[in-house]
Amino acid sequence: MDEERERKLTSLRNRVRSQLKSDDSSVDEKKSGLLEKATLKISEKNDDDLQNLDEEPLTISLSRIEQEFQRFASSNKENEKLRNVAAFCILAGAILGLLSGLMQLTGNPAELVENSQFFAIDDNVDVSGIVLFEDGAEFEGMIIEIYDLNTGKSYGTQVTGDDGFFVLKDIPQRPMRMEFSEEGYISVHITFIPDKATLHYITMHEGDDLTELGNIDESELNKVVLVGTIVGVVSVLFALLGIHAYFEVKRAKHYRRTLYFAGLSMFSRGLIIVGPALTLIGMGFLTLAKFQFADQNLE
Repeated sequence: MDEERERKLTSLRNRVRSQLKSDDSSVDEKKSGLLEKATLKISEKNDDDLQNLDEEPLTISLSRIEQEFQRFASSNKENEKLRNVAAFCILAGAILGLLSGLMQLTGNPAELVENSQFFAIDDNVDVSGIVLFEDGAEFEGMIIEIYDLNTGKSYGTQVTGDDGFFVLKDIPQRPMRMEFSEEGYISVHITFIPDKATLHYITMHEGDDLTELGNIDESELNKVVLVGTIVGVVSVLFALLGIHAYFEVKRAKHYRRTLYFAGLSMFSRGLIIVGPALTLIGMGFLTLAKFQFADQNLE
């Protein structure tokens, strides 16, 4: 009887313990579930806040810059210092353009070519070469004469040796004509400007005709001078427009006309980009002083 009672009490205790454990686990699960949901909501909210924070500063900064600019423009609408700064910048750009144009006009490309080590030439050089038969054998006894192409003055005669070689000494470096003639062979005339590096190879063919070789290209120097002069004149003209724009700014009568003159003066290319940059800055200040012009301030 006592054993039966003891057994029932033991099983009851076990059931109570198991029930208590299951209740504790369910409570823990509920707590963890609520904690996870709260954490998820907080993280989502933080992400949204961060995204808004990333977008808002840019929008706020841009709007703030715009507001500050409008405030500055409105508060300095009557400030003549802005107009004076605009006039100074436009004048500086025009002066640089004027100097660039004058330098373009006064520069002499011919002097540059003559004084440059790269283009330097010698007054007199030796002209040499080899005369051959059609089969490649050396032509001995060939008579060679050289003339100034412009004046016709002769600078000597040479006869080839047994190796077909010839040398004409101290020939000026200007357009020349060298003549190769022998009875029974086609005469050869070569037009050229002498230099040290060239060794002339002439092949003689049987016949009685004349062969003209060589060509002296017309110098491009005159074209370079012409283009440089045109660019210089155009630069000066556009720079004068900039100077006129300066006086228009000082008079403060016609806003748009002044702006057009200043814009055209940028084509004077003062020091390539420095002058146009100064003019552009001046035009920016000019827009701030817009209502100081008579045709804009009609109140």
